[in-house]
Amino acid sequence: MSNIKYNWDGLTGLFSIVFGLAYGGYAYSLPQPMFGNPLEAIFLPLAVSAISIFIGVLLILTSGFTPSLLAIKALLNESPQRKSDRRKIAITCIICVLYAMLFEHAGYVISTFLFMFSMLTVTCGKTFWKKSALISIIFAGGIFITFNEMLSVNLPPFPFFN
Repeated sequence: MSNIKYNWDGLTGLFSIVFGLAYGGYAYSLPQPMFGNPLEAIFLPLAVSAISIFIGVLLILTSGFTPSLLAIKALLNESPQRKSDRRKIAITCIICVLYAMLFEHAGYVISTFLFMFSMLTVTCGKTFWKKSALISIIFAGGIFITFNEMLSVNLPPFPFFN
């Protein structure tokens, strides 16, 4: 076991297979065209699904799950600094997804203020929340005024003033 190095290939392969099956299922449930070949519209998505499943199987066959389990064990035994860095990366990804979901509904200024404030809180800490809030509101408002008023580029407005 000492010559086995850890890697994520087995888990990546498993993810690829699950993704391929889900994508293929959704592709197969696409509505059929009114005329012509009924499979023509879903050929490319089904091909992507098959390739994803094939690559996943290859990854699992060539690497197995043991190196992936060793990678998980190494991940759990990391230094506290690396764990903190990974946690910050995960929180950043979640904040970005929430920003994208909130952007159209809450408008540019509100969603960008919340995004910047939360990102500054993640990177600078909770003790600098006043400075983070000030920077966030000045940035979001300044960009909104610059684009909407000076450059005539419409950003999503405040939801209350539509």
